[in-house]
This record gives sequence, C-alpha cells and structure tokens, in this order.
Amino acid sequence: MKNISIIGGGPSGLMAADILSANGYKVIIYDRKPTFGRKFLMAGRGGLNISHSENLDNFIKKYGSQSKVFKKIINHFSPQDLCDWCQELGEKTFIGSSGRIFPKSFKASPLLRAWLERLKKQNVIFKINHDWQGWENNNLIFNTKNGLFFVKSDFTILSLGGASWPKLGSDGSWVKILEAQGVKVSLLQPSNCGFVAEWSKKFSKRFEGKSLKSVLLYFKDKAMRGEFIITKNGVEGGAIYSLSSLLRDEININGIAQLIIDLKPDFNFEEILKRLKKPRLKLSMSNYLRKNLKLSDVAIGLLMESPEREKFKNFSSEELMHAIKHYTLNLKETFDIDRAISTAGGVAFSSIDENFMLINKSNVFIAGEMLDWEAPTGGYLLQACIANGAYVANNIIKNIKR
Repeated sequence: MKNISIIGGGPSGLMAADILSANGYKVIIYDRKPTFGRKFLMAGRGGLNISHSENLDNFIKKYGSQSKVFKKIINHFSPQDLCDWCQELGEKTFIGSSGRIFPKSFKASPLLRAWLERLKKQNVIFKINHDWQGWENNNLIFNTKNGLFFVKSDFTILSLGGASWPKLGSDGSWVKILEAQGVKVSLLQPSNCGFVAEWSKKFSKRFEGKSLKSVLLYFKDKAMRGEFIITKNGVEGGAIYSLSSLLRDEININGIAQLIIDLKPDFNFEEILKRLKKPRLKLSMSNYLRKNLKLSDVAIGLLMESPEREKFKNFSSEELMHAIKHYTLNLKETFDIDRAISTAGGVAFSSIDENFMLINKSNVFIAGEMLDWEAPTGGYLLQACIANGAYVANNIIKNIKR
C-alpha cells in the first residue's frame, strides 16, 4: 500500500484526502495547528460563499492569466460537482441574489464537521501540531512538541496556503524550503486586500467603520459598482477587493494608484448640474449636498477630504459636479498581507508538470493557494482550492495505477 502524506489541513488538502481515502489509499494529513480547516472556518464567518452560479466561461475568466490552467481544473470539478458534494455531506446549497452559492446553513462549521467525520470513517489519519520543515534524505521532517519527526512518504501533497491570516497557519514559511530545492516561487503579495489612504484625523475619527454605499469605482478600463468601508487609515471591502489586483500592480509599478469614485452613479451629469444650480441660501455645503443630492454623510465627508478642500466652499456648480462624479482617491500601498483575504504569487506553474507535480521533486504535488494565481472573492477562491485538491488527488490515483 502506497503511503500518501498531505501537508496542510485546508480545503485543498482535505479534498485530496477525501478522494484518495475514498479510493482505498492510506492517507495521513498533517497540520501545524491543533485543529483543521481554520481558514475555511474564517471564510465562513460572514456566510460561507462556496462557489458561484455564473456560466463556466465567465467563471473561468475570473482566474485571469491562469484561466487556461483553471479551465481543466474547474471542468474536472465544477460548481455543480461542489454543490453535489456538499449535499452528500448533508449541506444543501442555494444561490443568492448575487449568483453566489452558499450552504443553506450559511455556515462553514456544519460542513467542516461532516467533512472531517467522513474522513475519519475513511480511515484518514490526522496529525496535529506537526510543523513541516522540509526534507532530509527524501524523508519529510516535522517539528513537533516531542522534537523532530521523520516520515517516509511515497506521494506527498503540499497544500500549505499562501501568507494571509498567518495566525491561522498559512504564513508562507514554506517559500524558503522550496526555493532551497530549486523551485521558482513568485513573490507572495496581498490579494483581495485593502489600501492605505491619507485621512485627516477628523475624518478618520468620524467615519472609521462606516460604509460608502451604492458608488461606482473606476480604475483604467475596469468599473465596479458596490460599496466599501472606511478604515482608520484606508479603505477595504467588496468593491475595493474586486479591483485590488489592478490597484496593487499599479502601485508596484508607479508608486501610486488613482481610484476614481462616482459618488452618485444613479444621477447623470445633467441631473446633478441641474440640482446644483439651486441656490444654497443659508445652507451649509454639507446640508446643501444632503438636501439636493441625497448624498450620505460619508460621501460628503469624503468630498471634504479632497486635496482641494480649502477651495471646496467656493466651487462652482460645474467643479462640484466633477468632484462628485469623478472623485480621485490616491492609494500608495496595500494593507499588510496578514490582513488580506488571499495572496497572489507562489509556486510558478513552470515549476510543476501537467499533473501539478514538482518537476525537480518526484512525487511531490502542489495544490491550492501555494500556487501563483489569484481570483476575486465571490466563491472563486474556495471553488479553485477544492477543485485543485480533487484534481491532484485523481492524478495521483492515475499515477499509482500506471
């Protein structure tokens, strides 16, 4: 019987263990933490968005430069396959109004409990508090509370995650281990992340934690309608995350990204100008904008944060209209990677073969967020990680049978 070791107890590793053990293979799964699926539980904190219902062609485009690679992975284990798998574990799914797919419980914990219970019934062996250190004489090395632990493994799947939320276990410490083996690893960077903005103390104190809703964000040729959150020192949230890879890359190249915000997308230029022609009388600028345009306090506060705020009270109707429809927010850096939802960068696809096996490390496979890809939130991340684990597991089975 072949000995299969899986390092990392996240979605990719657990799915690989599920398929391999269901096919009768001996599987041992190792995690550096005392419990499994910690980041999976974090993903479900606000409702587990497990996949998306849009047509597969559009779905696959969400993986950007790696769309071709993920086409075969997602075709192998589709969103419908994932829904069927959830139902097998007692968790029926539903499609939300946005097209996102959720378990009916809306939680990650029931699904994870059922998943781990099934793996136990399939005789998967769980090893907790085992911190992988690399190889010695082709044996896996783990640091444990009882010292170093060595494992001979016929097949190994590395599914150690990226570098976001390091307190949950995925801190990117594997990068140096693989680079020492000659594996090419692209720089790990924040993805689906927030950005630093230079707020005044007054603005930060008043609006920290508040949402700016129903706005339209533009960056180059991309537009995103939605909302985002004002933080103490910047911005984050769904609409920002959707553009984060483009904003981050722009900052990397030019040191700054200029995000354009339409604060009143439901009104065209003519309508706004018409309303701004009304006399202000004795109204303050804030009350005038609130009354005539129904702008929120956050939107008005943002206008007052403009670099031209000293001139703001004397703006003409045309200048004010431009500020509302074309507000420019300068972003100079991302939030720290440990605050990001996911990471970009990782093991280069040139370092693995078509089966996701390392080219220069026989029978060692890579799955999940360790690889150099990124995708937006909305179910694309979990779908890819779970499908990737399934893909690698089935490739190992084919390898063994050959």
